[in-house]
Amino acid sequence: MKFYRWLLTLGLVLIATGLIIYSTSHNLDFKSLLMILIGAIVLIIALFRLDLGRILKDRRLLYGGNMLLVIILVTAILGLLNYFSARHSWRVDTNTGKTFSLAPQTVKLLKSLTSDIEILVFDKRINAGPAEDLLREYTHISKRLSYRVVDPDEKPGLSNQYKITQYGSLVVIGGNREEQINLATEEALTNAIIKVTRDKTRRVAFVTGHGERSINSADRKGFANAEAAIEDQNYVVEELRLAEMDSIPGDISVIIIAGPEKDYFKGELELLTKYLETGRSVLFLLDPKPGMGLQKYLRKWNISVGSDMVVDASGFGRLLGAGPEIPLVSDYGDHPIVEQLDGLMTFFPLTRSVSVIASDNSKMSATVIARTGQTSYAIGQEKISKREEISIGPEDRRGPIDIACAITVLNDTNRETRIAVIGDSDFASNAYFTNQANGDFFMNIINWLVSDEDLISIRPKNPEMRTVSVTPGQMRLVFWLTVIVLPVLTFALGIVVYRGRH
Repeated sequence: MKFYRWLLTLGLVLIATGLIIYSTSHNLDFKSLLMILIGAIVLIIALFRLDLGRILKDRRLLYGGNMLLVIILVTAILGLLNYFSARHSWRVDTNTGKTFSLAPQTVKLLKSLTSDIEILVFDKRINAGPAEDLLREYTHISKRLSYRVVDPDEKPGLSNQYKITQYGSLVVIGGNREEQINLATEEALTNAIIKVTRDKTRRVAFVTGHGERSINSADRKGFANAEAAIEDQNYVVEELRLAEMDSIPGDISVIIIAGPEKDYFKGELELLTKYLETGRSVLFLLDPKPGMGLQKYLRKWNISVGSDMVVDASGFGRLLGAGPEIPLVSDYGDHPIVEQLDGLMTFFPLTRSVSVIASDNSKMSATVIARTGQTSYAIGQEKISKREEISIGPEDRRGPIDIACAITVLNDTNRETRIAVIGDSDFASNAYFTNQANGDFFMNIINWLVSDEDLISIRPKNPEMRTVSVTPGQMRLVFWLTVIVLPVLTFALGIVVYRGRH
Protein backbone atom coordinates (compact mmCIF):
# COMPACT_ATOMS: atom_id res chain seq x y z
CA MET A 1 0.00 0.00 0.00
CA LYS A 2 2.86 2.35 0.84
CA PHE A 3 4.33 1.69 -2.61
CA TYR A 4 1.15 2.91 -4.34
CA ARG A 5 1.11 6.06 -2.23
CA TRP A 6 4.59 6.81 -3.54
CA LEU A 7 3.36 5.93 -7.03
CA LEU A 8 0.50 8.42 -6.58
CA THR A 9 2.96 11.15 -5.62
CA LEU A 10 5.18 10.27 -8.60
CA GLY A 11 2.23 10.58 -11.01
CA LEU A 12 1.34 14.02 -9.65
CA VAL A 13 4.98 15.14 -9.88
CA LEU A 14 5.28 13.95 -13.50
CA ILE A 15 2.08 15.75 -14.54
CA ALA A 16 3.12 18.96 -12.75
CA THR A 17 6.60 18.85 -14.32
CA GLY A 18 5.19 18.39 -17.81
CA LEU A 19 2.81 21.30 -17.34
CA ILE A 20 5.59 23.55 -16.00
CA ILE A 21 7.80 22.74 -19.02
CA TYR A 22 4.90 23.54 -21.36
CA SER A 23 4.09 26.85 -19.62
CA THR A 24 7.70 28.06 -19.78
CA SER A 25 8.40 27.02 -23.39
CA HIS A 26 4.89 27.63 -24.81
CA ASN A 27 5.48 24.51 -26.88
CA LEU A 28 3.83 21.15 -26.16
CA ASP A 29 6.71 19.03 -27.47
CA PHE A 30 7.07 15.25 -27.34
CA LYS A 31 8.97 15.20 -24.03
CA SER A 32 6.48 17.26 -22.04
CA LEU A 33 3.51 15.44 -23.61
CA LEU A 34 5.05 12.05 -22.81
CA MET A 35 5.73 13.13 -19.22
CA ILE A 36 2.10 14.22 -18.74
CA LEU A 37 0.74 10.98 -20.23
CA ILE A 38 3.01 8.74 -18.12
CA GLY A 39 2.09 10.75 -15.02
CA ALA A 40 -1.64 10.37 -15.77
CA ILE A 41 -1.30 6.61 -16.29
CA VAL A 42 0.70 6.17 -13.06
CA LEU A 43 -1.83 8.33 -11.17
CA ILE A 44 -4.82 6.28 -12.40
CA ILE A 45 -3.13 2.96 -11.53
CA ALA A 46 -2.23 4.22 -8.04
CA LEU A 47 -5.77 5.47 -7.36
CA PHE A 48 -7.39 2.15 -8.32
CA ARG A 49 -4.91 0.07 -6.30
CA LEU A 50 -5.45 2.31 -3.26
CA ASP A 51 -9.21 1.67 -3.32
CA LEU A 52 -10.58 4.82 -4.94
CA GLY A 53 -13.96 4.57 -3.14
CA ARG A 54 -12.39 4.53 0.33
CA ILE A 55 -10.08 7.38 -0.56
CA LEU A 56 -12.97 9.54 -1.77
CA LYS A 57 -14.81 9.01 1.56
CA ASP A 58 -11.81 10.13 3.58
CA ARG A 59 -12.70 13.29 5.53
CA ARG A 60 -9.26 14.81 5.03
CA LEU A 61 -9.60 14.27 1.27
CA LEU A 62 -13.03 15.94 1.30
CA TYR A 63 -11.65 19.02 3.06
CA GLY A 64 -8.66 19.04 0.71
CA GLY A 65 -10.98 18.59 -2.29
CA ASN A 66 -13.08 21.58 -1.24
CA MET A 67 -9.96 23.68 -0.89
CA LEU A 68 -8.73 22.46 -4.28
CA LEU A 69 -12.08 23.36 -5.86
CA VAL A 70 -11.90 26.88 -4.41
CA ILE A 71 -8.35 27.27 -5.74
CA ILE A 72 -9.44 26.09 -9.20
CA LEU A 73 -12.39 28.51 -9.24
CA VAL A 74 -10.25 31.47 -8.11
CA THR A 75 -7.61 30.57 -10.71
CA ALA A 76 -10.27 30.35 -13.43
CA ILE A 77 -11.70 33.75 -12.47
CA LEU A 78 -8.24 35.33 -12.47
CA GLY A 79 -7.54 33.72 -15.83
CA LEU A 80 -10.73 35.17 -17.33
CA LEU A 81 -9.92 38.62 -15.92
CA ASN A 82 -6.43 38.41 -17.39
CA TYR A 83 -7.85 37.31 -20.75
CA PHE A 84 -10.27 40.24 -20.98
CA SER A 85 -7.79 42.79 -19.61
CA ALA A 86 -5.24 41.75 -22.26
CA ARG A 87 -7.76 42.57 -25.00
CA HIS A 88 -9.44 45.57 -23.38
CA SER A 89 -6.64 47.22 -21.44
CA TRP A 90 -6.55 50.71 -19.97
CA ARG A 91 -3.20 52.33 -19.30
CA VAL A 92 -2.18 55.35 -17.26
CA ASP A 93 1.26 56.94 -17.47
CA THR A 94 1.92 58.74 -14.17
CA ASN A 95 5.43 59.78 -15.21
CA THR A 96 5.90 63.58 -15.27
CA GLY A 97 7.37 63.66 -18.76
CA LYS A 98 5.05 60.90 -20.06
CA THR A 99 8.17 58.86 -20.82
CA PHE A 100 6.21 55.63 -21.15
CA SER A 101 3.48 57.04 -23.42
CA LEU A 102 3.64 57.33 -27.18
CA ALA A 103 3.39 60.81 -28.68
CA PRO A 104 0.05 61.88 -30.21
CA GLN A 105 1.55 61.84 -33.71
CA THR A 106 2.72 58.23 -33.25
CA VAL A 107 -0.71 57.11 -32.00
CA LYS A 108 -2.43 58.96 -34.85
CA LEU A 109 -0.09 57.43 -37.42
CA LEU A 110 -0.49 53.88 -36.10
CA LYS A 111 -4.28 54.10 -36.03
CA SER A 112 -4.30 55.29 -39.65
CA LEU A 113 -2.19 52.43 -41.03
CA THR A 114 -3.86 50.74 -43.99
CA SER A 115 -1.11 48.22 -44.75
CA ASP A 116 1.02 45.87 -42.69
CA ILE A 117 4.36 47.03 -41.28
CA GLU A 118 7.07 44.61 -40.16
CA ILE A 119 10.03 45.67 -38.04
CA LEU A 120 13.19 43.58 -37.74
CA VAL A 121 15.38 44.16 -34.68
CA PHE A 122 18.92 42.97 -35.41
CA ASP A 123 20.39 42.34 -31.99
CA LYS A 124 21.15 39.68 -29.40
CA ARG A 125 17.98 38.62 -27.59
CA ILE A 126 19.57 39.54 -24.25
CA ASN A 127 20.20 43.12 -25.45
CA ALA A 128 16.95 43.71 -27.34
CA GLY A 129 14.86 44.50 -24.23
CA PRO A 130 14.58 48.31 -24.65
CA ALA A 131 13.65 47.98 -28.33
CA GLU A 132 11.05 45.30 -27.55
CA ASP A 133 9.53 47.45 -24.78
CA LEU A 134 9.05 50.30 -27.25
CA LEU A 135 7.71 48.05 -30.01
CA ARG A 136 5.21 46.43 -27.66
CA GLU A 137 3.70 49.89 -27.16
CA TYR A 138 3.42 50.23 -30.96
CA THR A 139 1.78 46.82 -31.42
CA HIS A 140 -0.64 47.64 -28.60
CA ILE A 141 -1.97 50.56 -30.70
CA SER A 142 -2.09 48.81 -34.10
CA LYS A 143 -2.44 45.16 -35.03
CA ARG A 144 -1.05 45.99 -38.48
CA LEU A 145 2.43 46.38 -36.99
CA SER A 146 4.53 43.38 -36.02
CA TYR A 147 8.15 42.84 -35.07
CA ARG A 148 10.68 40.10 -34.48
CA VAL A 149 14.18 39.97 -33.06
CA VAL A 150 16.88 38.60 -35.36
CA ASP A 151 20.30 37.57 -34.08
CA PRO A 152 22.77 38.76 -36.75
CA ASP A 153 25.19 35.96 -35.83
CA GLU A 154 22.57 33.23 -36.16
CA LYS A 155 21.20 34.56 -39.46
CA PRO A 156 24.09 36.21 -41.31
CA GLY A 157 22.29 35.87 -44.65
CA LEU A 158 19.42 38.07 -43.49
CA SER A 159 21.87 40.56 -41.99
CA ASN A 160 23.75 40.80 -45.29
CA GLN A 161 20.48 41.22 -47.19
CA TYR A 162 19.65 44.37 -45.23
CA LYS A 163 23.30 45.53 -44.99
CA ILE A 164 23.38 45.41 -41.18
CA THR A 165 26.72 46.66 -39.83
CA GLN A 166 26.03 47.03 -36.10
CA TYR A 167 24.00 45.49 -33.31
CA GLY A 168 20.79 47.30 -32.39
CA SER A 169 19.86 48.28 -35.95
CA LEU A 170 16.17 48.21 -36.91
CA VAL A 171 14.70 47.72 -40.38
CA VAL A 172 11.15 48.99 -40.98
CA ILE A 173 9.48 47.24 -43.92
CA GLY A 174 6.27 48.45 -45.54
CA GLY A 175 5.24 46.97 -48.89
CA ASN A 176 8.24 47.21 -51.20
CA ARG A 177 9.90 49.93 -49.12
CA GLU A 178 12.31 49.67 -46.25
CA GLU A 179 14.03 52.12 -43.93
CA GLN A 180 16.93 51.37 -41.59
CA ILE A 181 17.57 53.15 -38.28
CA ASN A 182 20.43 52.59 -35.87
CA LEU A 183 18.72 53.58 -32.62
CA ALA A 184 15.41 52.39 -31.19
CA THR A 185 13.85 55.74 -30.24
CA GLU A 186 10.24 56.71 -30.79
CA GLU A 187 11.20 59.72 -32.90
CA ALA A 188 13.38 57.68 -35.27
CA LEU A 189 10.92 54.77 -35.45
CA THR A 190 7.88 56.94 -36.17
CA ASN A 191 9.71 58.87 -38.87
CA ALA A 192 10.79 55.58 -40.47
CA ILE A 193 7.17 54.35 -40.53
CA ILE A 194 6.12 57.63 -42.18
CA LYS A 195 8.77 57.16 -44.87
CA VAL A 196 7.72 53.62 -45.79
CA THR A 197 3.99 54.39 -45.81
CA ARG A 198 4.08 57.53 -47.99
CA ASP A 199 3.76 56.64 -51.67
CA LYS A 200 4.25 60.16 -53.01
CA THR A 201 7.38 62.20 -52.35
CA ARG A 202 6.70 65.90 -51.70
CA ARG A 203 9.14 68.67 -52.66
CA VAL A 204 9.63 71.62 -50.32
CA ALA A 205 11.64 74.57 -51.65
CA PHE A 206 13.29 77.39 -49.68
CA VAL A 207 13.65 80.61 -51.65
CA THR A 208 17.16 82.16 -51.66
CA GLY A 209 18.77 85.30 -53.05
CA HIS A 210 17.30 87.96 -50.74
CA GLY A 211 19.06 87.27 -47.46
CA GLU A 212 16.65 84.49 -46.40
CA ARG A 213 17.50 81.96 -43.70
CA SER A 214 19.82 79.22 -44.93
CA ILE A 215 18.97 75.53 -44.60
CA ASN A 216 22.70 74.79 -44.85
CA SER A 217 23.61 76.88 -41.79
CA ALA A 218 24.05 75.25 -38.37
CA ASP A 219 24.40 78.54 -36.47
CA ARG A 220 21.67 80.06 -34.29
CA LYS A 221 19.89 81.80 -37.17
CA GLY A 222 20.14 78.91 -39.61
CA PHE A 223 17.36 76.51 -40.61
CA ALA A 224 19.31 73.23 -40.51
CA ASN A 225 17.04 71.80 -37.78
CA ALA A 226 13.93 72.75 -39.75
CA GLU A 227 15.35 71.10 -42.86
CA ALA A 228 16.10 67.88 -40.93
CA ALA A 229 12.57 67.82 -39.47
CA ILE A 230 11.03 68.26 -42.93
CA GLU A 231 13.18 65.48 -44.39
CA ASP A 232 12.18 63.18 -41.52
CA GLN A 233 8.60 63.41 -42.82
CA ASN A 234 9.79 61.98 -46.16
CA TYR A 235 9.79 65.36 -47.92
CA VAL A 236 12.56 66.40 -50.30
CA VAL A 237 14.08 69.78 -49.36
CA GLU A 238 15.80 72.03 -51.90
CA GLU A 239 16.68 75.67 -52.57
CA LEU A 240 15.01 77.88 -55.18
CA ARG A 241 16.24 81.07 -56.88
CA LEU A 242 13.20 82.78 -58.36
CA ALA A 243 15.27 85.39 -60.19
CA GLU A 244 16.85 82.67 -62.34
CA MET A 245 13.57 80.98 -63.36
CA ASP A 246 10.92 81.52 -66.03
CA SER A 247 8.39 79.39 -64.14
CA ILE A 248 8.19 77.40 -60.92
CA PRO A 249 8.14 73.58 -61.37
CA GLY A 250 4.65 72.21 -60.82
CA ASP A 251 5.86 69.29 -58.69
CA ILE A 252 7.06 71.60 -55.89
CA SER A 253 4.43 71.23 -53.16
CA VAL A 254 5.43 74.11 -50.89
CA ILE A 255 7.60 77.23 -51.25
CA ILE A 256 9.01 78.75 -48.06
CA ILE A 257 10.09 82.39 -47.88
CA ALA A 258 11.98 82.56 -44.57
CA GLY A 259 13.02 86.00 -43.31
CA PRO A 260 13.98 87.93 -46.48
CA GLU A 261 16.12 91.01 -45.88
CA LYS A 262 15.75 92.49 -49.38
CA ASP A 263 12.62 93.13 -51.39
CA TYR A 264 11.55 90.88 -54.26
CA PHE A 265 11.55 91.88 -57.91
CA LYS A 266 8.23 92.33 -59.66
CA GLY A 267 8.90 89.33 -61.90
CA GLU A 268 9.57 87.08 -58.89
CA LEU A 269 6.27 88.06 -57.27
CA GLU A 270 4.47 87.38 -60.55
CA LEU A 271 6.01 83.90 -60.59
CA LEU A 272 4.69 83.34 -57.05
CA THR A 273 1.22 84.52 -58.08
CA LYS A 274 1.08 82.17 -61.08
CA TYR A 275 2.31 79.33 -58.89
CA LEU A 276 -0.37 80.00 -56.24
CA GLU A 277 -3.14 80.33 -58.80
CA THR A 278 -2.54 76.72 -59.87
CA GLY A 279 -3.53 75.50 -56.40
CA ARG A 280 -0.13 75.41 -54.69
CA SER A 281 1.11 76.53 -51.26
CA VAL A 282 3.50 79.16 -49.88
CA LEU A 283 4.74 79.85 -46.34
CA PHE A 284 5.79 83.44 -45.55
CA LEU A 285 7.98 83.99 -42.46
CA LEU A 286 8.38 87.77 -42.30
CA ASP A 287 10.51 89.48 -39.63
CA PRO A 288 10.07 93.11 -38.47
CA LYS A 289 12.22 95.82 -40.00
CA PRO A 290 14.82 95.73 -41.39
CA GLY A 291 13.21 92.52 -42.75
CA MET A 292 10.92 92.72 -45.74
CA GLY A 293 7.21 92.46 -44.92
CA LEU A 294 5.82 92.10 -48.48
CA GLN A 295 2.84 94.12 -47.23
CA LYS A 296 1.63 95.29 -50.64
CA TYR A 297 1.83 91.80 -52.17
CA LEU A 298 -0.01 90.05 -49.31
CA ARG A 299 -2.87 92.55 -49.22
CA LYS A 300 -4.22 90.96 -52.40
CA TRP A 301 -4.55 87.75 -50.36
CA ASN A 302 -6.45 89.62 -47.60
CA ILE A 303 -3.52 89.63 -45.19
CA SER A 304 -2.26 92.75 -43.45
CA VAL A 305 1.39 92.64 -42.31
CA GLY A 306 2.08 95.31 -39.69
CA SER A 307 5.07 97.70 -39.68
CA ASP A 308 5.55 97.10 -35.99
CA MET A 309 7.00 94.74 -33.41
CA VAL A 310 5.08 92.83 -30.74
CA VAL A 311 6.40 92.85 -27.16
CA ASP A 312 5.18 91.08 -24.02
CA ALA A 313 4.93 93.28 -20.93
CA SER A 314 3.74 90.55 -18.54
CA GLY A 315 7.22 89.54 -17.43
CA PHE A 316 6.21 85.90 -17.65
CA GLY A 317 8.79 85.29 -20.35
CA ARG A 318 11.58 86.01 -17.86
CA LEU A 319 10.67 82.82 -16.02
CA LEU A 320 11.70 80.96 -19.18
CA GLY A 321 14.75 83.10 -19.83
CA ALA A 322 12.97 85.28 -22.41
CA GLY A 323 12.69 89.06 -22.56
CA PRO A 324 9.78 91.30 -23.59
CA GLU A 325 10.84 91.00 -27.25
CA ILE A 326 9.95 87.30 -27.17
CA PRO A 327 6.17 87.15 -26.67
CA LEU A 328 4.73 83.82 -25.59
CA VAL A 329 1.67 82.38 -27.31
CA SER A 330 -0.83 79.93 -25.82
CA ASP A 331 -3.95 81.27 -27.56
CA TYR A 332 -4.59 79.58 -30.90
CA GLY A 333 -7.35 79.82 -33.47
CA ASP A 334 -9.79 77.23 -34.73
CA HIS A 335 -7.69 75.59 -37.43
CA PRO A 336 -6.23 72.10 -38.13
CA ILE A 337 -2.67 73.47 -37.79
CA VAL A 338 -3.09 74.28 -34.10
CA GLU A 339 -5.89 71.97 -32.93
CA GLN A 340 -3.32 69.72 -31.21
CA LEU A 341 -1.43 72.58 -29.52
CA ASP A 342 -4.00 73.26 -26.81
CA GLY A 343 -2.18 73.72 -23.50
CA LEU A 344 1.23 74.12 -25.16
CA MET A 345 3.29 77.27 -25.57
CA THR A 346 5.15 78.68 -28.54
CA PHE A 347 7.22 81.84 -28.59
CA PHE A 348 8.24 84.19 -31.35
CA PRO A 349 11.40 86.30 -30.94
CA LEU A 350 11.10 89.71 -32.65
CA THR A 351 7.73 89.21 -34.31
CA ARG A 352 5.47 91.62 -36.16
CA SER A 353 1.68 91.59 -36.30
CA VAL A 354 -0.18 89.70 -39.03
CA SER A 355 -3.94 90.07 -39.30
CA VAL A 356 -6.82 89.12 -41.60
CA ILE A 357 -8.53 91.72 -43.81
CA ALA A 358 -12.29 91.24 -43.92
CA SER A 359 -13.52 90.13 -47.34
CA ASP A 360 -16.78 89.15 -49.06
CA ASN A 361 -15.00 86.67 -51.31
CA SER A 362 -16.83 83.38 -50.75
CA LYS A 363 -13.95 81.39 -52.24
CA MET A 364 -11.42 82.76 -49.75
CA SER A 365 -11.15 81.72 -46.12
CA ALA A 366 -8.65 83.33 -43.73
CA THR A 367 -8.10 82.27 -40.11
CA VAL A 368 -5.91 83.63 -37.34
CA ILE A 369 -3.92 80.68 -35.97
CA ALA A 370 -1.83 82.37 -33.26
CA ARG A 371 -2.19 85.51 -31.15
CA THR A 372 -0.35 86.94 -28.17
CA GLY A 373 -1.86 87.63 -24.73
CA GLN A 374 -3.62 90.69 -23.33
CA THR A 375 -0.41 92.05 -21.80
CA SER A 376 1.30 92.30 -25.18
CA TYR A 377 1.67 95.44 -27.28
CA ALA A 378 2.39 96.24 -30.91
CA ILE A 379 4.89 99.09 -30.75
CA GLY A 380 5.43 101.52 -33.59
CA GLN A 381 8.11 101.37 -36.26
CA GLU A 382 9.98 104.36 -34.85
CA LYS A 383 10.69 102.51 -31.59
CA ILE A 384 12.10 99.39 -33.20
CA SER A 385 15.51 100.98 -33.80
CA LYS A 386 15.77 101.58 -30.03
CA ARG A 387 15.12 98.04 -28.90
CA GLU A 388 17.35 98.34 -25.86
CA GLU A 389 15.06 101.14 -24.54
CA ILE A 390 11.61 99.81 -25.40
CA SER A 391 8.85 101.89 -23.82
CA ILE A 392 5.10 101.35 -24.13
CA GLY A 393 2.95 104.42 -24.70
CA PRO A 394 -0.74 105.16 -25.24
CA GLU A 395 -0.20 105.18 -28.99
CA ASP A 396 0.82 101.51 -28.96
CA ARG A 397 -1.86 98.90 -29.68
CA ARG A 398 -2.63 96.58 -26.79
CA GLY A 399 -3.08 92.84 -27.19
CA PRO A 400 -4.23 90.30 -28.02
CA ILE A 401 -2.18 90.77 -31.20
CA ASP A 402 -2.58 88.43 -34.18
CA ILE A 403 0.81 87.21 -35.42
CA ALA A 404 -0.01 84.22 -37.67
CA CYS A 405 -2.71 83.52 -40.27
CA ALA A 406 -3.69 80.75 -42.66
CA ILE A 407 -5.53 81.37 -45.94
CA THR A 408 -7.37 78.98 -48.23
CA VAL A 409 -8.55 80.03 -51.72
CA LEU A 410 -10.51 77.96 -54.25
CA ASN A 411 -9.38 78.62 -57.82
CA ASP A 412 -11.46 78.24 -60.99
CA THR A 413 -10.70 74.51 -61.18
CA ASN A 414 -11.76 73.98 -57.51
CA ARG A 415 -8.17 73.36 -56.42
CA GLU A 416 -7.16 74.80 -53.07
CA THR A 417 -4.43 77.41 -52.78
CA ARG A 418 -3.01 77.46 -49.27
CA ILE A 419 -0.98 80.27 -47.74
CA ALA A 420 0.42 80.67 -44.22
CA VAL A 421 1.88 83.99 -43.01
CA ILE A 422 3.86 84.25 -39.75
CA GLY A 423 5.26 87.55 -38.48
CA ASP A 424 8.54 85.93 -37.48
CA SER A 425 11.16 83.51 -38.78
CA ASP A 426 13.29 83.19 -35.63
CA PHE A 427 10.85 80.78 -33.98
CA ALA A 428 11.85 78.10 -36.54
CA SER A 429 15.59 78.84 -36.44
CA ASN A 430 18.13 76.46 -34.92
CA ALA A 431 18.16 78.49 -31.70
CA TYR A 432 14.44 78.06 -30.98
CA PHE A 433 13.16 75.17 -33.11
CA THR A 434 13.30 72.55 -30.33
CA ASN A 435 12.00 74.85 -27.57
CA GLN A 436 8.46 74.29 -26.28
CA ALA A 437 6.09 73.55 -29.21
CA ASN A 438 7.87 75.72 -31.81
CA GLY A 439 8.98 72.75 -33.91
CA ASP A 440 5.51 71.19 -33.82
CA PHE A 441 3.92 74.49 -34.86
CA PHE A 442 6.29 74.83 -37.82
CA MET A 443 5.91 71.22 -38.97
CA ASN A 444 2.11 71.33 -38.59
CA ILE A 445 2.11 74.31 -40.97
CA ILE A 446 4.19 72.32 -43.49
CA ASN A 447 1.90 69.28 -43.18
CA TRP A 448 -1.19 71.44 -43.73
CA LEU A 449 0.34 73.22 -46.73
CA VAL A 450 1.12 69.90 -48.45
CA SER A 451 -2.34 68.51 -47.49
CA ASP A 452 -0.90 65.86 -45.16
CA GLU A 453 -3.36 66.66 -42.37
CA ASP A 454 -3.03 63.16 -40.92
CA LEU A 455 0.53 64.07 -39.84
CA ILE A 456 -0.55 67.19 -37.94
CA SER A 457 0.04 66.43 -34.28
CA ILE A 458 2.56 66.64 -31.42
CA ARG A 459 5.70 64.83 -32.50
CA PRO A 460 7.71 62.39 -30.37
CA LYS A 461 10.58 63.86 -28.42
CA ASN A 462 13.70 62.16 -27.14
CA PRO A 463 13.24 61.23 -23.45
CA GLU A 464 14.71 63.65 -20.95
CA MET A 465 17.59 62.49 -18.79
CA ARG A 466 16.53 63.13 -15.21
CA THR A 467 19.22 63.01 -12.53
CA VAL A 468 19.20 63.46 -8.77
CA SER A 469 21.97 65.56 -7.24
CA VAL A 470 22.98 64.35 -3.78
CA THR A 471 25.48 66.02 -1.47
CA PRO A 472 28.09 63.97 0.48
CA GLY A 473 26.13 64.61 3.69
CA GLN A 474 22.92 63.27 2.13
CA MET A 475 24.81 60.22 0.87
CA ARG A 476 26.01 59.46 4.42
CA LEU A 477 22.48 59.90 5.75
CA VAL A 478 21.12 57.42 3.20
CA PHE A 479 23.89 54.95 4.14
CA TRP A 480 23.13 55.13 7.88
CA LEU A 481 19.38 54.81 7.39
CA THR A 482 19.45 51.88 4.95
CA VAL A 483 22.52 49.94 6.07
CA ILE A 484 22.60 50.54 9.84
CA VAL A 485 19.40 51.99 11.34
CA LEU A 486 16.70 49.96 9.54
CA PRO A 487 18.42 46.54 9.99
CA VAL A 488 19.09 47.27 13.69
CA LEU A 489 15.45 48.31 14.25
CA THR A 490 14.22 45.15 12.51
CA PHE A 491 16.53 42.96 14.61
CA ALA A 492 15.46 44.73 17.84
CA LEU A 493 11.78 44.32 16.96
CA GLY A 494 12.35 40.61 16.40
CA ILE A 495 13.94 40.26 19.86
CA VAL A 496 11.00 42.09 21.50
CA VAL A 497 8.47 39.80 19.80
CA TYR A 498 10.47 36.69 20.73
CA ARG A 499 10.74 37.70 24.41
CA GLY A 500 7.02 38.52 24.49
CA ARG A 501 6.11 35.02 23.32
CA HIS A 502 8.43 33.25 25.74
